[in-house]
Formats: sequence, structure tokens, C-alpha cells
Amino acid sequence: MNNPVYTVSSATRVSTAVVNRTLRNTYALLGMLFVFTALTAYVAASMHWRIGFWPFLIGIFAFSYAIAATRNSSWGLVFSFGFAALLGVVTGANVDAALYQYSNGAQLVGSAFGLTAGIFFALSAYAMTTKRDFSGWFAFLGVGTLAVLGAFILNYFMQIPALALALSTMIILIACGWIIWQTQQIVRNGQTNYILAATNLLADIFILFNHLLALLGFGFGDD
Repeated sequence: MNNPVYTVSSATRVSTAVVNRTLRNTYALLGMLFVFTALTAYVAASMHWRIGFWPFLIGIFAFSYAIAATRNSSWGLVFSFGFAALLGVVTGANVDAALYQYSNGAQLVGSAFGLTAGIFFALSAYAMTTKRDFSGWFAFLGVGTLAVLGAFILNYFMQIPALALALSTMIILIACGWIIWQTQQIVRNGQTNYILAATNLLADIFILFNHLLALLGFGFGDD
């Protein structure tokens, strides 16, 4: 979900005007994608839509490849909204499950949303203002993402609840790291493609919300 094609050497610097324009375009597109994801999630929850693990996984990789390949054209925008719709269907299914499974499901969903928003804005602000350089995190985050993805696939067959919770905690931490790294790619290291930036950040928000919802359900859900 986090495509590295826009990685630029830490020695590269871009003008403030370019950085500001990229940030503005990134967060404008991210806002539109987020709204589209939320609307899709609402419809999916209302209609009780479900999507299987393998179609979701294949869809994620297919959209990631398509967005990376068309990032400099209008097709990149089309695929980014398709990607947002896919995330919305999965999120809607998880919200629907929480509302059905827990008597306080609405409170859990609200709490997950509030935590996700707070974490995202706090990490973004930190990445923009800190003097620390996180460009070296890419290898660590990439390996961690692949390792957790492999463990999730393995647990799909093993169905161990404790392992699923541990993996959710790990992927939340990794998503936080990606938010910091990706934001600094814009403000310091020359990332100017707002389509890639916005879709990658949307993926991080998706991960945060859904895995926070899972952890909150396990810890505070009332049957």
C-alpha cells in the first residue's frame, strides 16, 4: 500500500513554494478521498456488504500498481477513487460488524475515529516541525510491513485471536511510522506527486481506524 517509487535522496531540497503547493494538493485530494471512503463505508455498512480477504488483498496490490503507473495522468485520480472505494467497503464491513457484535458499538466506532484523527494530525504536525530526519526509516518500515503482511496471511489460515491482536498493534505502530516518513518526503525530500502522497496517507488512515476499532472492541466491547 505504501509505494516507494517517489523516494528521493535526502540531499534533494525543493523550494518552499513547491512544498506548499504539494501539501495543499495532497491534503485537498486526501480530503476528497476520505469523504468518498466514508460515504462508501456508510453504504457498505447499511447494505451489509462484505468482501473476502483474498479479493481485498488482490485489489490492494492491483490499485497500488495502477496508481503508481498512472500517477502523472488523470487516470491516477480515477484509480485513487477506486482505491478509496475498496477501503470504504472494507471499513463499512468492519463498522457493521462492530455495531452488530457489541452493544456499545457506536461508541467504539466514534472512539476509533477520534483516535485516528488525533493520531494522524499529531504525527503530521510533528513530521512537519521536527528537526529530526526520518528518511532512513524507509527500509525498516518496508521490512516491517512485509513481515506483518506475511504474518496476517499466515494467521488467516491459523485463526489465532491473540496473534491477530498482536499484529494489529504492530501494524498501527508501522502505520504511524509511515505517516511521519511520507509527510517528510513532501516537506524535505522532494516528493511532488500529490496522487501518490494522498493515496498512501489514506491507506495509513484506513489501517489506523480499522485496527484501532479491532483493539477497542477486544478491550472495551460489551457483548
